[in-house]
Amino acid sequence: MKVSPLVTLDTNVIISSFLTPGKSREIIDLAARRKILVFSSPQLEEELIKTLRGKLKYSDEELSQALISFKEIVYKYVYPKNKLKVIAQDETDNRIIEAGVEGNAEYVVTGDKHLLKIEKYKGIKILSPSGFLNLYSM
Repeated sequence: MKVSPLVTLDTNVIISSFLTPGKSREIIDLAARRKILVFSSPQLEEELIKTLRGKLKYSDEELSQALISFKEIVYKYVYPKNKLKVIAQDETDNRIIEAGVEGNAEYVVTGDKHLLKIEKYKGIKILSPSGFLNLYSM
């Protein structure tokens, strides 16, 4: 039996899964079936809400439905104690790494170039959705 990997998903992966079929949605499907265990944090949920409401102009009903879907795939919420300063170019990217560290994640899955450039942080592999799926399917 394959052990489910511990993963932190960037909000861009979650939002992408809402908008179009593709690699991000495949990852969300894995999380929904608990083939991967997703760790998130209140900070990441807050960023998700801000993006859906602000940039994507979700209505209250759409936002509520999106949050229900999001909470269904989260295995466990973590509450990072330490503020990291790994990514200088975009301070909010550090919240993803903080959640990954706090949850002892094996992977951070993101579409963010700043994070992908790092490749690895404290043993956590930072992969694109397709990179993660390629590794996971092995």
